[in-house]
This record gives sequence, C-alpha cells and structure tokens, in this order.
Amino acid sequence: MRTHGVPLLLLLACVIAACVLACKAQEAPRSGLVLEPAAGPGRSWTEAFQHEAVLVADEIAIEGPSDLIDHVVLRQDEETSVYTTKTIPAGLWQELTARPEMGVEVRAQLDAWSLAAVRRITVLQRPGDVPVVVRAAGKAFWSAADGSGERRAENLSFQGVHGR
Repeated sequence: MRTHGVPLLLLLACVIAACVLACKAQEAPRSGLVLEPAAGPGRSWTEAFQHEAVLVADEIAIEGPSDLIDHVVLRQDEETSVYTTKTIPAGLWQELTARPEMGVEVRAQLDAWSLAAVRRITVLQRPGDVPVVVRAAGKAFWSAADGSGERRAENLSFQGVHGR
C-alpha cells in the first residue's frame, strides 16, 4: 500500500478548508462595529531637534515623554557596544555602552541630530507631558550642520518642549 501522497492530500484538504472558512467569514453580516486604535493626546512633537546637528561627548543622556521612542534610534553593534533596557520607577530606561577595549564610540539619532558618545548614551522615556532634555557630559561639542552655530563645554544641555 502506498502512503506517499497522504500527507500531501491532508495538506491540500486543510488549505481548501481554510479558504472555505475565510470566504464564509467575508459573507457573514457585519455588526457595524469598527475597531480603531485609540487616539493619543493631541500634542505635537518639539521642533528643537529638527535641524541637522552633531553632538559629541563622553556621555549623552536623553529623556522625554512617552513618544520619545518614536524619535530616537540607538545604533547597536554587539561587537563594539552593550545594549540594556529595563523598566525603572521613572520610566523605560535604555542604555548603549561602548566596549572600552574596542575604542569605538556609540551612536544614536534624535530626529535630525546625530549623536556620538565615547562611553555611553542613555534614553529615559518618562510618563506624562515632560520636555525632551538632552545632556552631554565630558568634552561636549555641538555643531549645527549648516554652520550657523557651535558650542563647546565640559557639559551642554538642550531642551525641547512639545509644540516648540
């Protein structure tokens, strides 16, 4: 007795049954209920980080509201950095730490700003309507890409408020 074709026939029967059920589901009368995601608060994001700039320091810390995660990208590379994320009482904490033996900085992007840190970049996403704050510590350097400004100091701080 040959049974080589039995698994194929069973698979074909399952596919046909799934198609029949899908067609019947489309034909079923609708209740008129449409589910949509809840609308978030009517805030606009800050424009403070919308113009291209570079920020370099030993350490960079970014903190902001719940939608901060939509505007920050940490560039992870297992060979040159260590990525950590955890929930703490203040909110969602992310940390990208450079492996010192590799001698390569860690990098991130905040909207149009390019960030580089010799030691670490931290991101704290906090609940509530809080400003976006970027702090650079240790030989900090900031420069606008269009050449319109430059700042150097041991510590630099920048703040962006929603809608401004």
